Amino acid sequence: MSERKNKYKILHLSFNKDKNCLSVGMENGYRIYDLSKKDTLYYYERILGKGIGIIEMLERTNILGLVGGGDDPLDRPNKLTIYDDKEGKNIANLTFKSNILNIRIKKDIILVICEKYIYLINPINYKSIDTIEIGEGNRKNVCFAFTLEPNLNKFAFNKINSLENKIIINTYEKDIKKNFIEVLSDYKLNNPVNCMDFDRKGEFLAVTAKNYNFLEIYKTKDGIKICMCDMESDILTALYISFSFENEFLCTSLNTSEVIIFNIKSALNASEENNEINEYDNNIKIKEEIWSRFYLPEKKSICTFARFAEDYEDDIKEYIITVGYIGNYYLVKFDKENKNKLALKIREKYFLKPEDNQNEEEIAHN
Repeated sequence: MSERKNKYKILHLSFNKDKNCLSVGMENGYRIYDLSKKDTLYYYERILGKGIGIIEMLERTNILGLVGGGDDPLDRPNKLTIYDDKEGKNIANLTFKSNILNIRIKKDIILVICEKYIYLINPINYKSIDTIEIGEGNRKNVCFAFTLEPNLNKFAFNKINSLENKIIINTYEKDIKKNFIEVLSDYKLNNPVNCMDFDRKGEFLAVTAKNYNFLEIYKTKDGIKICMCDMESDILTALYISFSFENEFLCTSLNTSEVIIFNIKSALNASEENNEINEYDNNIKIKEEIWSRFYLPEKKSICTFARFAEDYEDDIKEYIITVGYIGNYYLVKFDKENKNKLALKIREKYFLKPEDNQNEEEIAHN
């Protein structure tokens, strides 16, 4: 790998709360991309000469969470820096006893996933809200979900050891753990949960597990399963899950170079109407088949639903943005009315090149 290519090697990708910005951690610094326009992809770059292994944006602001990574890291892997990009200065430096695996930053809570513990921290005074010990079976492989809407703090994580494999949902209010829900899942020890996410309101939790061909959706108020989405294979691994804005669709990127889309509207509506479901009668489940799919030329990517201002004048179109760790950006349109119709890539570009040299390919679609 040339020195130039190595500098632009992607170490971490993350969407912000509203999925209209993309943060990219690289070997030499980071970039922030604006995803709000359909036909343009602007970015801001900060060259630090050091690697950013984890990056997280606070909503759509200049406040970032940074953790060093790569061959020449910005700092030790157990140190979180809260950085003001506009002022070019550190707001806070938080050091932990073990390496940081992932972070989420909100105005009222900072979440830090480490190899041995999970920390929830008050960003005003940096005092601990909660500390959760990670079992031996989870270390370096923690799966979690965290609501990013203001004043809504639900945190889900997998807990696995030699005896059990389960999912826990904690809810926090004003620095206090309000309640604790154990999801009524039936994963075996050889099916460790590897991907999960909440919808925007924190009412539903989507979950996938290794060696398991279903993506499942649970109600967060009681942990009951309401839907099973058939991914049609038990040898794939889901990398990322995203709900659409009104919870009509769900997309997930897979390590098989595929992104699949499920229509979950009927299942979620049925769960609201069917109030008699309880933990003693958890057999009322809707099984959904793949609504649409598309394929990418790379195996590791993250995906999310997108809407653009220019589309609101007409019937709202449905798009998915997918970003690969090689450095490719894909804008994909799918038909929300017709099942089994292959979703179409309408824009594709290698986004790591300088803007004036970018080789953008507009893909014809009929």
